[in-house]
Amino acid sequence: MHAFVTKPLDWFSIQLARLSVHSGHTTDEHTAAAQALLDHPDFFCDFVVAPHDLRFGDRHEFTFSSPLTTPWSDNNVVHGRLFRCGKHWRDRPAVILLHGWNAETGYRVLFPYLARRLVRAGVNAAMIELPYHCRRKPRGGDAIRNFLSDDPERVIEATRQSIADTRAMLAWLTAQGCPRAGLWGISLGAWLGGLVACTDKRTNFAVLMTPVSRLDRVIDELDFCAPIRRRLESASVRLERLNLVTHRPRPSPQNILIIQSAHDLFAPSETIEELWRSWGEPEMWRMAHGHISILMSRPIMERAINWVGQQAGSQA
Repeated sequence: MHAFVTKPLDWFSIQLARLSVHSGHTTDEHTAAAQALLDHPDFFCDFVVAPHDLRFGDRHEFTFSSPLTTPWSDNNVVHGRLFRCGKHWRDRPAVILLHGWNAETGYRVLFPYLARRLVRAGVNAAMIELPYHCRRKPRGGDAIRNFLSDDPERVIEATRQSIADTRAMLAWLTAQGCPRAGLWGISLGAWLGGLVACTDKRTNFAVLMTPVSRLDRVIDELDFCAPIRRRLESASVRLERLNLVTHRPRPSPQNILIIQSAHDLFAPSETIEELWRSWGEPEMWRMAHGHISILMSRPIMERAINWVGQQAGSQA
């Protein structure tokens, strides 16, 4: 697609996103708490094990308690769906789908389509609602209802909780017997999936579609991050630990796919190129799309499904 179509679509989405970012009355204490949490020696949640209370409500829907808790009970229950490869699904590989920021529509519409196609390719597909999304949005006038807000402590907390929830799902799939497990994340989900791929040895393969690989640049440059940016002007929070380029993935480069959108206004192409080089130049598709328009490309999605099917069945 041409830039004159894709870039205005990204720009409009960025402006619309400004309306959802909470701007309240945080204090320097919140900022200090954010840095303390980010400096925690087990920030990436190596303690996480398979959830003991994962329960299915019907054929696909399940819930389990998040390994980490926040002040809001709604956000502390992980909701998800599992699409199985028939009766002997435990003998098949699995992939966890991680959605983007404010991407509830993608979770409800795109992900079930991807999951069913993945099952046809012989791969179980799990999808979970990330913190502060879908049914995990807290109720109450004083509650923060978005993953991003001007409270840096809650943003860092949401990041850590997302990592913990994803690792719990990985642990559960592995405990069920799935021989290989991987991650397919989009945008925010690709960033979070990348962090998990760098810290959890159970990650055998990963697809990062339009990953937000540099959180520091997102906060410095994107309009909807203005409340966070203003909050951090008076106090420094070192975000380097959350940049994908500061880590190295557990899977080998041949088991990683990065999908770049050349006209992306959310995740600039130079940041994806930087990630590609730092991760040992894994397979990368450079697509003539924007951050939003690529989600509408069925050929790209089908091609990625085929890649997952091949990697999931590989013993590399």
